[in-house]
Amino acid sequence: MYRGDKLVLATLGAFGHPFLGWTRYSDFKQEKDKVLLANLDVHNYEPNEITLKVEDGKVKVQGKHHSQGRFGFESSEFHQAYPLPEDVDPSSVSSRFSPDGVLYIEAYKKPKEKKAEAGPVAQMDDKKFSVNLDLSSFSPEEVKVKVFNNELMVNASKNTKSEEEGVFVSRQLHRHFVLPKDVDMDSIKSNLDKDGHLHIEATRKQLPEPTEREIEVVKPPKDEE
Repeated sequence: MYRGDKLVLATLGAFGHPFLGWTRYSDFKQEKDKVLLANLDVHNYEPNEITLKVEDGKVKVQGKHHSQGRFGFESSEFHQAYPLPEDVDPSSVSSRFSPDGVLYIEAYKKPKEKKAEAGPVAQMDDKKFSVNLDLSSFSPEEVKVKVFNNELMVNASKNTKSEEEGVFVSRQLHRHFVLPKDVDMDSIKSNLDKDGHLHIEATRKQLPEPTEREIEVVKPPKDEE
């Protein structure tokens, strides 16, 4: 039996249940949110003979070995694919070799989405109009705030791509608000706090205080009496 046949058997055995414990690799120190996707005995293969890529929601592993021995050429290869759990970030998939020839495939879980704060996004009182948005998933340079006529527009865009894993992630946010007619356009201000919350405020114009004055009643001319 060639080394490749042994490797295939080892592969099927090791990945019958892909979520195995970390204890097989004594040098590993467990990290929060880190997941072991699979481990594989590849001691008959050199690291440069193994490729790994993330595609179509799966981790695909391929190994090809060619060598020339005393009695001729020897060739072996294997192909394997493992589905990614929904809570795993595809762009975080990585692999490493242990000293005894075991390939470990690992990844990190996706960050948990922050719960939206209770309360309305836009508020208004007698003095101001305000908007509060949770944009913690975006960096400051990815956030744009514009005003067109009496419309306030907030746009945020994030695009990330990993050339090695071939993963592209796009996230967009667009919010529009109609400003009250009495808002002072020159007073609109926006700021992003350290927690990633965007605060926009605008002052409402103060109407003049009502005044009271006496209106003279004009009497008709005497000749018309």
